[in-house]
Amino acid sequence: MQALVTGGAKRIGRAIVQELKARGARVAVHYRRTPPEGEPIVVQGDQAKDPERIVREAVEKLGGLDLLVCNAAEFEKAPAAGLSAERFDAMLAANLTGPFRLMQAAYPHLKAAKGSIVTLLDVCGTSQVWKGYAHYAASKAGLATLTRLLALEWAPEIRVNGVAPGAIETEDERLVKRIPLGRIGTSQDVARAVVFLAFEPFITGQILAVDGGRSVNP
Repeated sequence: MQALVTGGAKRIGRAIVQELKARGARVAVHYRRTPPEGEPIVVQGDQAKDPERIVREAVEKLGGLDLLVCNAAEFEKAPAAGLSAERFDAMLAANLTGPFRLMQAAYPHLKAAKGSIVTLLDVCGTSQVWKGYAHYAASKAGLATLTRLLALEWAPEIRVNGVAPGAIETEDERLVKRIPLGRIGTSQDVARAVVFLAFEPFITGQILAVDGGRSVNP
């Protein structure tokens, strides 16, 4: 398998890269600002501004493309009443427009390979909303809808699924009380879910919450 992972230099993205490699995949690691250490195949760029080049470089370096993992994203808190148009648009560019344009650029390669896409979402914007995160929730909700729509529109050649993490590697232990499984999640928990969806040939159009049950706990 030949895979491109956006935002693959750290945290969840890094864990996804490592998990894919453990399954025998060759991985092109995309980054925007800080290059990853020790990665032989890297691609730099802004996915919202230059998606075609990012995909082209990844395909050239890998020799093909079977999997696109849309992990790169921005996250910030901003009360809705004072949220500027510029900040709202910037969040959508990073978390919605950018991944969509990248998926469009990857489409012919994935179609030829009968490959798949996994988007990284969030329980915020899928099963929950949080006060103070209007632009973030909107971006993730939009990407979740695109995930399901493209699974329908691009079938049967391309499978499209999403993973929606909950509380991952946070120091806010108060959240543990809301998680039925009684612990904060790890990047590896999310990475295993991504790889599961990448390798299962009869799953598409699904959004898998990796949140220890938090989304079912009111």
